[in-house]
Amino acid sequence: MAIPKFNELFNVVLQSLSDGQEWRARDFYDHVIGGLDLSDEERSETLGGGGNRALSRAYFACEYLFQAGAIIRPKRGYLQITDLGRRILSEHPDGITVAFLRTTDGIKDWTRRTNERAINKQGSSDVAAVAELIESDITPEEQIDLGVSRLRANVATELLDRLRSESPKFLEEVVLKVLHAMGYGEGEDDLEHLGGVGDEGVDGVINQDTLGLDQIYVQAKRYREESSIGRPDIQAFVGAISGKSASRGVFITTSRFTPDAREFAARLSQPRIILVDGNQLADLLLEHEIGVAVDKVYKVYKIDENLFEV
Repeated sequence: MAIPKFNELFNVVLQSLSDGQEWRARDFYDHVIGGLDLSDEERSETLGGGGNRALSRAYFACEYLFQAGAIIRPKRGYLQITDLGRRILSEHPDGITVAFLRTTDGIKDWTRRTNERAINKQGSSDVAAVAELIESDITPEEQIDLGVSRLRANVATELLDRLRSESPKFLEEVVLKVLHAMGYGEGEDDLEHLGGVGDEGVDGVINQDTLGLDQIYVQAKRYREESSIGRPDIQAFVGAISGKSASRGVFITTSRFTPDAREFAARLSQPRIILVDGNQLADLLLEHEIGVAVDKVYKVYKIDENLFEV
């Protein structure tokens, strides 16, 4: 099953607490997730900024129920159901919604206090944004993740557009920078740009050792987004590096590879060819901060239960 959204865990949380037991918060989040039919991959899924996705959803499910007054913290670091929580569970056996919780006095008060903090902090009210945040069916952490992912996708698209507008030589040099940032070559002197007239079908070479006995040859193709690299291009590259008695090559493009080209490269054992398309290239540029600069860094805070436990 897919990981339930945090609002889909409201009933699970209250049912787990319905015996009136006081649960240690950290153990309870694990208990809630442990009761779900999740695969190992789903249990270990992380958010873009770090942290476990399932545990984050369990945490926010409890936080919303706490703000609504359905659960309390009877002592530091513990959770327990309230009479209101029992009544809500009884009246909504098929699913408690965020929209319903927003009708409780607790959530109304939470919204008011949050708005007041926004006014005091920023000097202006953002009531609509706060309401949307509280009404949403994804957690605040996931909303941040979604925003960051959209920004990343926009920058990646712009990066590729800029690379396609530059000269072939510029792309070839950028590709060598990326490979060096990934750990290929001991120093920048080990990466040599060869592109141009008489390049014999390769644009660069990486010396993996000081004597140049272990070399990786590189081909970089600046193609339009709608274009693609086919099998003949890969075969020509294989012939070029075979002529240099090399065993490895990297073919990078700003566009994409046809299925036939990928299948041909995958079947090769000697020389071994790695294909990197435009999307992968953009991801590598972002990962190694080449052609981009970090604009803002945000800190996301969460209560440290260690401080509040007995």
